[in-house]
Amino acid sequence: MNNIYDAIKDKENQISIFQAQISGLQAEIEALRVAARILEGGSTAGSMAEPARPVAVQSTATVAAGADKKRVWP
Repeated sequence: MNNIYDAIKDKENQISIFQAQISGLQAEIEALRVAARILEGGSTAGSMAEPARPVAVQSTATVAAGADKKRVWP
């Protein structure tokens, strides 16, 4: 049986691994956003300064519970 200090150290190590994975995924997401802007013919000038955010959410059906929504990216 592990003592409490070993268990805490294990969890801290797991957190460090997850944080590294999250950082890598965030970099990949930003690269994909830049690529999407390039493919759409947009500018990449502000891509590093501010992350892309949805401009609006449009409903593809009439307003109803569970209606599908489409995100519009700048």
